Amino acid sequence: MGHESYRRNRWYPGEVLGTALAYFACASLALVLTRFDGGIAVVWLAGSVLFARLQVTPHRRWAPLAFVCTPLAICASQLFGFKGLTGVGLPLLCIIEAVGAAWLMRRVFPRFGRFQSVAEVTAFIVVCGIMVPAVTALLAAVMTSAVRDIGFWSAWRDWYAGHALGFVVFAPPLLLFLRGDVAHWTRTAGTRVRKRTFGLLGLVLLASLVTFGQSRIPLVVVPFLPMIAATFRLGRFGAVSSIVIVILVGLGCSLAGLGPTALLAGGMALKLQVLQIYFASIVLLLLPLAAELYARRRIVERLHAAEALHRLVLDRMSDVVLRAGIDGTVRYASPSVERVTGYPAIELGGRPLFNLIVPDDLPMVLDTRRVVLAAPEESAIVEYRVIQKSGAIIWVESHVRAMVDADGNVSGTVSIIREVTERRHIVEALKQKAMTDPLTGACNRRAFDDALAALVASPPIGAEAGCLAVFDLDHFKRINDEYGHAAGDAVLVRFVAIVRAAVREGDLVARLGGEEFAVLLAGLSVERAQQVCERIRLRLGAGGGGNIVGKRHRRDRERRHRSIVGRQRSGADRCGRRHSVISREAERAQPVGCRLRPITGPGIPCPQISTSHSPADRTVGIPQGCRASPRTAARARRGRPEAR
Repeated sequence: MGHESYRRNRWYPGEVLGTALAYFACASLALVLTRFDGGIAVVWLAGSVLFARLQVTPHRRWAPLAFVCTPLAICASQLFGFKGLTGVGLPLLCIIEAVGAAWLMRRVFPRFGRFQSVAEVTAFIVVCGIMVPAVTALLAAVMTSAVRDIGFWSAWRDWYAGHALGFVVFAPPLLLFLRGDVAHWTRTAGTRVRKRTFGLLGLVLLASLVTFGQSRIPLVVVPFLPMIAATFRLGRFGAVSSIVIVILVGLGCSLAGLGPTALLAGGMALKLQVLQIYFASIVLLLLPLAAELYARRRIVERLHAAEALHRLVLDRMSDVVLRAGIDGTVRYASPSVERVTGYPAIELGGRPLFNLIVPDDLPMVLDTRRVVLAAPEESAIVEYRVIQKSGAIIWVESHVRAMVDADGNVSGTVSIIREVTERRHIVEALKQKAMTDPLTGACNRRAFDDALAALVASPPIGAEAGCLAVFDLDHFKRINDEYGHAAGDAVLVRFVAIVRAAVREGDLVARLGGEEFAVLLAGLSVERAQQVCERIRLRLGAGGGGNIVGKRHRRDRERRHRSIVGRQRSGADRCGRRHSVISREAERAQPVGCRLRPITGPGIPCPQISTSHSPADRTVGIPQGCRASPRTAARARRGRPEAR
């Protein structure tokens, strides 16, 4: 930081003295060659020299430049121009003009000097070609008209034309030279570029010699074509180089009495002013053109860089980027589409996007797409299934957004697609676990409640909404106590298998808790539901539960029974009878109390229907063939249902 500050504040004597000498030389040449009849010089290059140097110099170092240039400017005027006080005032006015133009340009356009935009060129022409020369021309006209027999407006015209055209014509080449553009081109240009540059500039030189080297035909438009070609191919460097070539050739030939200006009737002052107007028109044409070309070249370079980055990201990302027209035709697909769908990106181009979607999911995708096209500022997320090239079906998640063209019209959609098959399977597995009893594999209470609510709220299938059957296993606690919980679990699993084999595939079998189960029989009448329950009873009674308690469980039971008999001999008969009854009940494991409720809709009372057959069993709802324990029979005789 300190080193940079030192460099900014450091005074360079060689730079200052070089600028002062160049100013003196240009001022002297202008006064000697372009000052006619003791008036004002019609070509003024010295102001452009000081202006260009100030633009490339930090503001803190302007004072030494102006201070050193002032005495040399006065010296040139006293030697070749006005004498006396006028010879002091006019050089001071020239110094003030250059410094004022440089300061004003810094205020209007802080980054001035590269001519990289039309706005920069316009600001330069307004400030240096109109405002500053017009103001200083008023003061110069007052001074010269007071000491010489020169009209005020004539003096104003000569000063304004010479200084304005001098700024516009000579300042841009000097600025680009002092900023190092020529040196940069010399270092970086390759052999091919150098050959092309010399060829184009050679054409400009040839056209300039043809135009200004003869006085018979006014071929003033001939140099424009090679100059424009050089500007298009070489940019600002070609434009500035063409301007310098035309100025040197045209000014030299015109001072020698050749060129189109020789055909004009009038003095040399008029001819040089016309020549400067010609030069200014060239500058006003080429500089904005070069600035616009440079701006567009920068835009193209940024677009290429963005496209390269875009391609790199698309080639490396796992998600699919897909662009489709309004009709659904694929216009672009990133290379990752082959990994997801099996189709190469080039094979999908021009094909309808909808051919890849599973038909059942297509209406959902079309609805989402219509919503996005209707609201281009919104995006949507949709999950659907896609058919791969191999025929496999995968799940994808698509983020969809509408595309808008330059006129604001919707031109299609762009989607970022990600395969979510594994995630979908995990979610479904978690959902299945959350809705399934882990022991029996039947639905749990939550799934049962959701299914029952949906069945009640949905319209009935046919004439019947359906029935709800509830099953309860009797003596289950005794089975757990006598045979262990593993045997009880085997009883529950076996019972669920029997129920599932007896009902339809779409009927829901749920474990409500403990040994209580429920079956949703959608679309069945009470009579058909009773037949289903009877089928379950018959299958269970026909030996479906005979092997529930295995040999190992029987050996454990007998071992525990012998231990009990050894410790309590006095109760052997009672224990034996009890053991015999429980064994038969456990091996049969019959359901007790199958209750049917017809599903009639919300808010309507459902009567309970029993599937019992015998008078004794009808009291407690025991199906025929089910063996009741003495305690159950006693409760039945007292008219009390068994507690469950």
